[in-house]
Amino acid sequence: MGPRSNPRHYLVSLLALLFLGASAAAQTPERGAARAARTAIDRAQYAAADKIIDDALTRFGARNNEDVWALRVMRGEVLLARGDAAAASKTLAFELPANLRKSEAAVRHMVMRAFALNRMRQSQEARALLDSAKTLASTHQPAALAEVHLALAGIAASGNEQHARDAIHLARKHGRTVVEVKAMAALALVHAGKQEIAESIQWGEQALPRSRALHIEKTTGSIEGNLGWQYFEIGDYETAAELFTRAEATAARIDAKRDRVAWLIQLGNIRLQMRDWAGAARYNQQAAPIAREIAHPQLGFALANIARAMIELGRFPEARRLNAEALEAKRTQNDEEAELTSYIIEARIVSAETKYARAQKLLEDVIRETKRAMTRAEAEGRLAQLHVRMNRRDLAETHFQRAIAAAGQARDEVKDRDLKFSLFNNTAEIFGEYVDFLARGNRVEDALAATETRRAQTLEEGLQVPAKLDGRAVARQNDATILSYWLGRDRSYLWAITKEQVKLHALPPDTTIEKAVDAYRRELLGPRGSMQWTGARGQALYQMLVQPAASAIAKGSRVIVVADGKLHTLNFETLVAPSPQRYWIEDVVVMNAASLQLLLRTARKGGDTMLLVGNAPSPDPSFPPLPHAGEEMRAIEKRFTRRAVLEGSKATPAAYKAASPGKFDFVHFVAHGVATRKRPLDSAVILARDASSRYKLLARDVIAEPLTARLVTISSCHGAGTRTYAGEGVVGLAWAFLRAGADQVVAALWEVNDAATPQLMDRMYAGIRAGKDPAVALRDAKLQLVRGTGAHRRPLYWAPFVLYAGT
Repeated sequence: MGPRSNPRHYLVSLLALLFLGASAAAQTPERGAARAARTAIDRAQYAAADKIIDDALTRFGARNNEDVWALRVMRGEVLLARGDAAAASKTLAFELPANLRKSEAAVRHMVMRAFALNRMRQSQEARALLDSAKTLASTHQPAALAEVHLALAGIAASGNEQHARDAIHLARKHGRTVVEVKAMAALALVHAGKQEIAESIQWGEQALPRSRALHIEKTTGSIEGNLGWQYFEIGDYETAAELFTRAEATAARIDAKRDRVAWLIQLGNIRLQMRDWAGAARYNQQAAPIAREIAHPQLGFALANIARAMIELGRFPEARRLNAEALEAKRTQNDEEAELTSYIIEARIVSAETKYARAQKLLEDVIRETKRAMTRAEAEGRLAQLHVRMNRRDLAETHFQRAIAAAGQARDEVKDRDLKFSLFNNTAEIFGEYVDFLARGNRVEDALAATETRRAQTLEEGLQVPAKLDGRAVARQNDATILSYWLGRDRSYLWAITKEQVKLHALPPDTTIEKAVDAYRRELLGPRGSMQWTGARGQALYQMLVQPAASAIAKGSRVIVVADGKLHTLNFETLVAPSPQRYWIEDVVVMNAASLQLLLRTARKGGDTMLLVGNAPSPDPSFPPLPHAGEEMRAIEKRFTRRAVLEGSKATPAAYKAASPGKFDFVHFVAHGVATRKRPLDSAVILARDASSRYKLLARDVIAEPLTARLVTISSCHGAGTRTYAGEGVVGLAWAFLRAGADQVVAALWEVNDAATPQLMDRMYAGIRAGKDPAVALRDAKLQLVRGTGAHRRPLYWAPFVLYAGT
């Protein structure tokens, strides 16, 4: 949790840049030079544009026609694009001849002068010029009116959204594709400035592929950067980093210094969130000298972020100096919200110097003055930490609770369900500090309850599970030992919950655990993923994660794992118990749950109807036929007399919906699966093409069809998903089927083997039909492979499938 570069004040500059180069090319033979210059500007090839303009004016400069004057306007436009507003204003200080004062060149001349004035903070004069341009275009150049509205979207004090929408409408009407795309990007920026994240992402993602296709690089970079900013705001740092990296590379390539500063700062922000202090400092140290050179409005953010990194590295004198310089730079921008983040940094510095009264006042001032829920959450969290240092535990708890409430408010303000998933990443440190505070105070069950406030939030909201938490009652109801994990920066925790007690165990820091999990998974899925080669790593993880609670786990008992962070990607069955070495699956029945609250739902009993879907023809070369799909379909089909089978060309998304899946006790898919990291609800089961040519049963479509199934099995690759979120867990197909109402879901953590799977699934359903519950039946089927003699005894073949409990 820390100060974040909030480039909302940079909105006007980005909107202005979107306009530059938006004119349509005129179609007369003499206008070849103007067309070439226009294309070069649109593609941010400013050196080429300069040469074209200079050569053309040398050749045609004495001619008094619209092309010559348009080239002169473009010369000022290039200077603006390079960030030199003063030179642009000087270059544009001419009057067009009387015969051209109603021309399109005249409209663009007025718009470019307005941008130059606005850059020089003469906003009233700029707006007056745009009003005149609007009047001129409305009367004499209606095709240019879209460009005026696009400019107004960046400069107007109000009505930006309507101006952007008008620009889109008018550009479409007059066939000006470049202007339309720039206006879409402008509308995305307007929504960003209003903190309407979902709307901003929607428009940005519509505009981005079209901008790339048109090769308008500056606009493309702006869209990428804005999208990165929005994903960063909701805590999706992975997607944000990809977008910022592209945007920064584009800005460096075309020498767009203003843009480059913004994206370097944001890359530094991501490093701050990843606790890579040196990396954060490095990105911001790249940005700061460029920002000073061009008087960039985000200089204060770059300096503040370096100060934050210095605090974490224990270099407080540097932090103090940089933060003071940052605050001064922010004040020149009249951005009060930006100044408040520097007060939070100052509070951290003086707190480290034990000047607690000063730190407290600074944080209380921020809490009182901020209008942003996330800033309030950070300030409340820092104030809670301060009270912990001062041994004021009651006050600390009060402010931790307020921080969590503010984080919840920020989450509630995001209406798009897809975007809610990653929002808790922004508040991970608040929750971590609170859990640590409670655990250190030996408040074992309070600490457990605190972890539950950040688990499976969206899933629980959709299922309306009970909110009251009694760990022992949950263990009793499920006849299981529950292992609930929390990964923290300084230490992690494990709660071992039985029907008799809740016991807390301290574990290593998150980075230690995550590195061990990554290394084990990498080896387990490799060519030597066997007990012989990977047993030592598996045993080390067992000692780290399970051994502390081993006394609470009877052999042959049921264990429910409530994972956190990277632990969601680990199948605990593959951990290696010692003396003698054996996979843990041989000792216990392992299930997985996203939260304790979900385990309070009442499981359905009985029922034997099956909806079997799969073995579809390949809808796309990316998804070739599964050679053993028919074998798996026949094996499962024979286990159920009351069944509906959608196979081959009949296995379509539309047919799944038409089959009324909510009336079946079991649903089974034999198909390819895809998991998407950026938008997990776009994860899909790959079926046959239906009448509308759709072949993907998306996770978001699954949610729309309520289920009452005892078990859904997704016999495909990555059915569990590939993206883990703080506050949600792994989100993908398994999540979607639970959200739709299934009691339990069997899904895969990695690619499944088409040859081994039919046998595994047949044995699982044989066990279920014999009266075993799905967890036991799945384990027994796996054990037949584990204890076999062939290649399928390796975890690569039996361990991808895990059972997720919604009850």
